[in-house]
Amino acid sequence: MLKWSILSLCAVLFPLSGFGRETAAGTVPEPSPRDSVRQAYMDELDFIIDCIENRYVSGRRGIGDEEWQQGVEAVGNRADVFFDDYDGYYVYIWKYLGLLQRDSHFAFPDGGMFNREGCFTDDDIILPLWVQTWEDGTVYNVKDYIGRIPKYAEIVCINGYSAKELALRNRAMAPGEPAYAMANMNSYYEPSPLSWPNLANFLFTECIYPPYTVVYRCYGQTETDTVIYNGIRREDKQRAYRRSGDKRRAKEELGFARKPITYANMGDGVGVLTINSFWGKRWSHMLLFGKDWRYERLLRQAMRRIGRDGIDRLVIDVSLNTGGMAENVFYTLDYLTDKPVDITYTYLITDECRETAKNNVDRSPYLSEADREDMMHYIDSVPDGIRFRTDTVRRMRYLPQRPTHGYDGEVYVLTSHQTYSAAQMFARYCQVLGVGKVAGQHCGGYNAVTGNAARVELPVSRWMQFQVPFREEVISPDDEPYAYPTMDIPIEHPFEEWLHRENRSLERLLRMIEE
Repeated sequence: MLKWSILSLCAVLFPLSGFGRETAAGTVPEPSPRDSVRQAYMDELDFIIDCIENRYVSGRRGIGDEEWQQGVEAVGNRADVFFDDYDGYYVYIWKYLGLLQRDSHFAFPDGGMFNREGCFTDDDIILPLWVQTWEDGTVYNVKDYIGRIPKYAEIVCINGYSAKELALRNRAMAPGEPAYAMANMNSYYEPSPLSWPNLANFLFTECIYPPYTVVYRCYGQTETDTVIYNGIRREDKQRAYRRSGDKRRAKEELGFARKPITYANMGDGVGVLTINSFWGKRWSHMLLFGKDWRYERLLRQAMRRIGRDGIDRLVIDVSLNTGGMAENVFYTLDYLTDKPVDITYTYLITDECRETAKNNVDRSPYLSEADREDMMHYIDSVPDGIRFRTDTVRRMRYLPQRPTHGYDGEVYVLTSHQTYSAAQMFARYCQVLGVGKVAGQHCGGYNAVTGNAARVELPVSRWMQFQVPFREEVISPDDEPYAYPTMDIPIEHPFEEWLHRENRSLERLLRMIEE
């Protein structure tokens, strides 16, 4: 098993010369191997923080000076604790970098990297609970894999630590904007024993080990009770999670394990077109060809049925859609509008991303041949570290290709905090172009949607993929970049539904339409 402990890396990374440094006061000992390794990793953390602030297109992404400085200090303080008191995994510090990021497209650290690199093992003893956390951080039990705490019970504290405070700390470090982090943790990270940002693994990486003394309160009760766990092997928890069907149910709640596109005729001229992903379904095609033509075929079939059924009020449900290909977003707009779609990107050009940015422009279908050449020449001329907006150079525009089964009726786009990336872009385009109204809970991402990432090599941890986005898009220039999209028809997600892992916003929207 790969063990990235400090002492084991010393000889490889920092061979010793065996000589001290002569000064007026005498011989000063050379730094110890441990001190050398510590300094190298502290320098690497400084390098990463600088990249977030200065090599990332969104920079601080709306984080104010005080909060930013608190995050920087938290990273440094945690590193000090690690190097002083804990001879374990340096990479555990990286999760604290989440305090400085509010973008799930910023692929660092990757959600499964720790496990793939051997930092989590099958024999690790972890908390045997699957939980979910409410907006205020309150923790509720979804499943006890040992069977001692009832479902929906509130977890009050663990080993003397407030469960709410632990959950909020964990959420603050989770990938993505706060709303998306909460939704994604409950639906994706928390269920999986292999995902690093869930509560059980957060305790493990914070060195909160068994026995676990858990104080809980049954739902609707005021009195508390206490249980003591010896924990469960990670492999056993994962096996139970998989065999019980919980893994499949968790994927469905996120939109995974569902068809990319489905359609249902609700009667009285009302239809529901559900788009669970702007990807296709065959991942092999996307890897080989960069797209899956199945999406176009499924959408074409659905729109044909919508026309045949005489639907005049259409709900497009993207509430479980976490994104996909922008190409499929525009293909979907083909059926809904004939208005030109103006596209404006902000690029941060660095030496690491310059060629990638040029290749991206070279493949763009939204530029004429002459404009494409001009944009590529401009990128060549931009100094390192400079931002620019594409509309200051050349206009980028998509012209919808109105197909045979285009739709002209009323449109409602249903979103939630899980709606992200390309799905969020689709919802905002529908608003800006006058296609329809957006209903539900606001999307999980900020108005500024990032994309295209450059690989930045880390000074020490070169094995780690450090992907830094260098492009962002704000659909409307009037939108505040680092605020959540506005809603036309807000629909609350009540606590009782959330607790039971349900969201009946579609039912509420359909009643509104019928009324």
